[in-house]
Amino acid sequence: MENTKIYDFTVIGAGYGGLSAAALLAKEKLNVLLLEAHSVVGGCASFYSRKGFLFDAGATTMSGVRKDQPLGKLFTQLGIEPNLKKLDPGMIINIDGKELKRFADLNKWKEETSAFFDSGDKLNKFWDRVHQINDLSFELISNNYAIPPKSLGDFFKLIKFSNLKGLKLLPYLFEPVSDVVKKYGLDKIKNFESFLDEQLLITTQQNIKKAPFLTAALGLAYPAETYYPYGGIYFPAKEIQRFFKEKGGEIKLKSKVTSVKLNNGVYEVENQKGEKYCSKGVIFNIPVWNISDLVAGEIKEFYTKISPKTDGMWGAFTLNFAVPNNLENDLPSAYYQIHTGETVPNCSSKSFFCTLSLIDDLKRAPAGYKTVSISLHTKAEDWLNLSKEEYSLKKLETVKYILNKFDKVFPQFYGSEKLHLEAGTPRTFLDYTSRFNGYVGGIPHSVDLNLLKMSPNVTPFKNVYNCGDTFFPGQGTLSVSLAAQNIVQRIINA
Repeated sequence: MENTKIYDFTVIGAGYGGLSAAALLAKEKLNVLLLEAHSVVGGCASFYSRKGFLFDAGATTMSGVRKDQPLGKLFTQLGIEPNLKKLDPGMIINIDGKELKRFADLNKWKEETSAFFDSGDKLNKFWDRVHQINDLSFELISNNYAIPPKSLGDFFKLIKFSNLKGLKLLPYLFEPVSDVVKKYGLDKIKNFESFLDEQLLITTQQNIKKAPFLTAALGLAYPAETYYPYGGIYFPAKEIQRFFKEKGGEIKLKSKVTSVKLNNGVYEVENQKGEKYCSKGVIFNIPVWNISDLVAGEIKEFYTKISPKTDGMWGAFTLNFAVPNNLENDLPSAYYQIHTGETVPNCSSKSFFCTLSLIDDLKRAPAGYKTVSISLHTKAEDWLNLSKEEYSLKKLETVKYILNKFDKVFPQFYGSEKLHLEAGTPRTFLDYTSRFNGYVGGIPHSVDLNLLKMSPNVTPFKNVYNCGDTFFPGQGTLSVSLAAQNIVQRIINA
């Protein structure tokens, strides 16, 4: 079946990046079609339900929601107010049985880390620099949609006095965190480098020897602005979807795109049902490797060329369950990073990230219960070509290890029945999201593959753009929504 209507844009993929782009374009009165392969929006920030419990499918935290930050700007532009709670501490890191609280206030955080690592005031200048870089980076990237510049016109757009202070950030794109740690004399502090390694793995997908200090600073400052979305991270996505539809946007769920062709200046998008849609432009919000399978000719050559090597790409091991909760007062945070001191079996992390629903979040769990979502890094390739028996045994070994550590850190839940216990692997993400090899988390930032070298949001082809976690500026709801905002600015200013 062919739809004879010609849309201004077809957006492929209704994760946060695609939703944001579609909603902003609809706000500008453009005719927009949003196609999503799954039955609900959200992408890797979606959910699933089990008998009155809601579990996040992937991402669980939100940041960057202040009015001057990307998600805050998006919500303001759309006039939506998601039900969020700022957490302080934003995260609690458990190392060797001791708790390190990630306070929002910088001075409290410096005092906390100085006491925890017994380092006196050695860490103060390091954290000051981290937050200076973070604040300046947000200011620069949020007010310049032409970053990174991809044409002479982009360079001209960036030539303004207010951007000169951003030049001081450039050296940090090429300096690994390990060098900065040594420069500040922090490499001898017990557990500090391993703490940084595990923190950066969840924010930049990289360790301190490879991560550039610029993006590392953004990752290390991230927990200072941590927000808990009631109901799960899917609920703000639903608000964006509602705005999009109110502005006349059309969305087709269970519509997996199988090809995109350029015919006489119009893009013809076909799905698995044989339905065809035509538009003047296309925005891809799917992994860069997936796009190559949808296109042909020069467009295919372009995406094949910009697709980074998959060496170092990550998959995720996830574990969700619910527990009875008899606590009168809630835990001090919803987010915990549990350091294990050794690599978790069949995974690549020496820690796991744990999200526990708040007592008053009755959307996620009925009264008297908490949901628990755990995630950590693993190599996708290690899970994809196993026999059914090998796969089950591998999952079981990892689940047992994680639950043993969980019960030690949270003795109040020790012995409690783990309801609706389900583990996910890269194979799960491949089956449910169709992401290439089940990769998640975007492209690992490194000195060799820094922000300026990431796959671009713009293309040589008229009205074809890219967002999502495998394109600039990278992973997370904050980054993909920023990419969407910048793309829309390019479109309306063209």
